[in-house]
Amino acid sequence: MSDSGNPIQFQTSTDAVIEAQKIIEATSIIEYQSQGHALVVGPRDSALSIAEKLQQSGATVVSIDAQAGGVDKQLTHDGIAVFTVNELQLSGHLGAYQAIANPQTDSLDLAVSTYRESGAFDVVIDLSDKPCLAVSLLPFGYFRVTDDASLAEALEQVPELVGTFDKPKFFEYRESICAHSRSEITACTACMDSCVAGAIQSAGEGIAVDPYLCQGCGACSTACPTGAISYAYPKVVDAITRTRELMSNAPIHTLVLHTEDLQVEVDAYAFNEHTLPLVVEEVSAFGMDYWSAMVCAGVQRILIVQDASAEDPNRRVLASQAKLFHRMLSGLRIDTPVVQLAGSEAVFELSNVPLPDSPLAALKPGLFAAQDNKRQTIRMAFDVLAEQYPPIEASQPLTTDSLFGRVSVSSDCTLCMACVSVCPGKALLDGQDTPALRLVEANCVQCGLCENACPESAITLEPRYLYSGIDARKIHTLKEEEPFHCIRCHKPFATHQMINLMMGKLEGHWMFGDDSAKRRLKMCEDCRVKDMFENEAQGIEVHKKTPSDQA
Repeated sequence: MSDSGNPIQFQTSTDAVIEAQKIIEATSIIEYQSQGHALVVGPRDSALSIAEKLQQSGATVVSIDAQAGGVDKQLTHDGIAVFTVNELQLSGHLGAYQAIANPQTDSLDLAVSTYRESGAFDVVIDLSDKPCLAVSLLPFGYFRVTDDASLAEALEQVPELVGTFDKPKFFEYRESICAHSRSEITACTACMDSCVAGAIQSAGEGIAVDPYLCQGCGACSTACPTGAISYAYPKVVDAITRTRELMSNAPIHTLVLHTEDLQVEVDAYAFNEHTLPLVVEEVSAFGMDYWSAMVCAGVQRILIVQDASAEDPNRRVLASQAKLFHRMLSGLRIDTPVVQLAGSEAVFELSNVPLPDSPLAALKPGLFAAQDNKRQTIRMAFDVLAEQYPPIEASQPLTTDSLFGRVSVSSDCTLCMACVSVCPGKALLDGQDTPALRLVEANCVQCGLCENACPESAITLEPRYLYSGIDARKIHTLKEEEPFHCIRCHKPFATHQMINLMMGKLEGHWMFGDDSAKRRLKMCEDCRVKDMFENEAQGIEVHKKTPSDQA
């Protein structure tokens, strides 16, 4: 969906997808099937009037009346089903809208009630005072009618929505590195917060993206700290390759990224020879990985053309990421604003403003093999920049919404490894044969899962960017202890701190009141069982009275 709100163009084939974005490898295709049967929601008379105009493809009317007693169904002389309901729950997309009447009481599926062969409605025309769908970017086939113009548009487009329609699948998702949730602990919600189409939902330890609702805004991939969700139309690695090819003929200092719906406005401007206007599917899909690669290629300014308001979620994501990007650059003494958001009316003026006296003017372009991995691309780009612009300090402090950083642990850490088990980026590692907690800073995404999972509250996040790629990729030891050996078989099975903590917490417990029971706490699991059978032939008396019971 473009910034202006116009729907994306459906593509007819995989070849068309490849040609549309000049991508190396096509994304998959999402197919919609529609017979054009409309569900018209609104005041009875108005909705019925519209339904009568759509009789060729068929229509059903629903009137919502909070005072209605249950579900009332009537048929007009023309065979149009008219429902009056207390409440309507609507979900779905083009060709598959589900309408449930009175979901809290006598739930009724209206498509089933009208004997729809597909079990769903194909399109929805919503005239109700309160829209049935509360999302910023409405799904395909849903028409929100608020005036005569929007009604005319709906009546014109609905008859055309009959048949099979294709669109690209805009995203790829890898659950294994998703930082949304682990062990029922919720952490990162960046993609869900940025999705204006309501296509992303929590699902177990990851997320679920409905490809039929996704309209390719791309802000989710820009906001994602791990790269678990990435843009696929085109992939960022393809976009980097394509842009580098376009820049090979002449030095480019300014990039102007804009969508196709702003093509006319941008084409009206005569940019100078060092400015490259580039049409993309969605500007919000191009984030720090793309920006950093372009800076390494010699670009000093990236103008992102977007007419959306400052409150638009896509614009907020871009602004937030640009702020983080500039913060990371400032640690290299690059203080000029590289990424700028601009409206279509201001972009020409901005592009012709002389470039500020920037350290980037002296940059020797450094090309590297772009990776299909967001974090690796950013890291490699900043490795290139750090070679030419020595950092002020070894690391740069960042804000709490950073996707880079490290963690520290206090003396309360017992090396239980709960943090290791939930870390999505494999930043935290155990010591294998040694009781130790280790960190690979380059892999830390600052999601907070480890901090929330720690039973001792011993972990603290530290958002920062460590400029030395070598140090960031090294394994650093956060804490290490000598193992505690079983007092019977001498096998290492815990740490001294963990044993001391356990004995302290069980002090005074009636089951560990005698010395033999306390000794078992210092044995491994196998020796505890052996010792119990050897010395507690009668078993443990679970009904034994404690001193407090006897008193």
